[in-house]
Amino acid sequence: MDSEPDHDKAQPPSPLAQEAARCRVVETMLAESEARYRSLFDNASDGILLFDDAGVIFKANPKIRQMLGCRREDLLGRKMTDLIHPEDLQKVPSQLHRLRAGESVAIERRLRCQDGSYRNFDQSARRIGANVIMSLYRDITLRKQAEQETLEALKNAEESEGQLEEAICRVNTMAMDAEVAALEMDQIFNATSDGICVIAKDFRISKFNRILRTLMADMGITIDKGLCHGILAHELCGTERCLLERILKEDQDRIEEEIEIPSPDGRRRTLLVTAQPMMDLTAETVGVVESYKDITDRKEIERELRRLAVTDPLTGAFNRRQFMRRAREEIDRSMRYHTGLTLLMMDIDHFKAVNDTFGHDAGDQVLKGLVAESMKQLRTSDIFCRLGGEEFAAILTHTAPDQGRLAAERLRQALQALAVETADGTVRFSVSIGVAAMLQDGLSLEEIMKKADNALYDAKQQGRNRVVLAD
Repeated sequence: MDSEPDHDKAQPPSPLAQEAARCRVVETMLAESEARYRSLFDNASDGILLFDDAGVIFKANPKIRQMLGCRREDLLGRKMTDLIHPEDLQKVPSQLHRLRAGESVAIERRLRCQDGSYRNFDQSARRIGANVIMSLYRDITLRKQAEQETLEALKNAEESEGQLEEAICRVNTMAMDAEVAALEMDQIFNATSDGICVIAKDFRISKFNRILRTLMADMGITIDKGLCHGILAHELCGTERCLLERILKEDQDRIEEEIEIPSPDGRRRTLLVTAQPMMDLTAETVGVVESYKDITDRKEIERELRRLAVTDPLTGAFNRRQFMRRAREEIDRSMRYHTGLTLLMMDIDHFKAVNDTFGHDAGDQVLKGLVAESMKQLRTSDIFCRLGGEEFAAILTHTAPDQGRLAAERLRQALQALAVETADGTVRFSVSIGVAAMLQDGLSLEEIMKKADNALYDAKQQGRNRVVLAD
């Protein structure tokens, strides 16, 4: 008996169904690729502009819009040269011809902000594709295209073979766009001036750029795809300040921390670490994007500026401004804890004769020698300042006036015995010192300084090279 045909067997999917499935896969790939790209692009610390071979801007990332105070529509479609200060264009004309020829151009430019003012930028530009030039200003916004068109094309694909061919064409275009987006993302990832790494929720480094690898290598650290706390091992790792833990638990959009890492040359490098969440297609945080910027030089300059603000540049002693601030602090502290506080006002005897005889360079050596010897004679809790010229002051903490007079006498004797070697010979000198209590009822700091200064004047009138205690 012949068997009946089995009508219940599953029929192979139609070409349209196969193509629809392929569309969904490609669409997901594009969306995931765009999600990764957008996170890197939006989180980049550099401003980024994309423009075509005619110099017309067609993409601008959030950072450049923030820096210029512009909206997207304020930039897109504008000529790059419209943003550049006219004087800059006169000095260095447009370099578009070099960029079109494939050259990289690094130049300083002033760009016009929305409010009409200008800001300086370190611009680095190069061609990254056909009719595409990327310029970095110290990422790129992918236009989300074709998503709705693809859905509509798939929905209508059942109506005709022609619609199916159109849908296939659109899918192929999307696939090409996804490849271009991935290429752009990779170039931006490696072109930014910061070191960047992507860390997943399981603490594994999934991606990092060349800048980070070089930065860490300079500090003796080999960056690799592994557990971040085993590779980076900096001071935030394993603590409650861990950036990944805080992003996941505190629901913060951005965290900045400064860390210090020792380098093989013995220096401690200071890095500014910025962490922002990495989202998946469902807007769930799946990790963080961390950027590392070496700010060691900036921190050293800040420390030096702070030092210069409170010290005399020639001798290294505190300056008058710092003296006044510290004097008021010590007066408040001594009054609070009922401890003694004494002021010394000191002047080099016949200092003009030193300059006239040996020269001003020798005079500078005398001033520096006086400060160095005074710092050795005084306690670390005492405060020594150069008020100006050859006039100095010292605040002796926890010291009564009589004790201060004895300390001043020891200092006077030490300075009298000091021999300063200069290019023009050995210089010896003496000092006169006035001593006054800094805690006197009803007297201001300026009035107490005046009393000590009067005692110093009396010391000079009595023949110099002596200590006088104010009444």
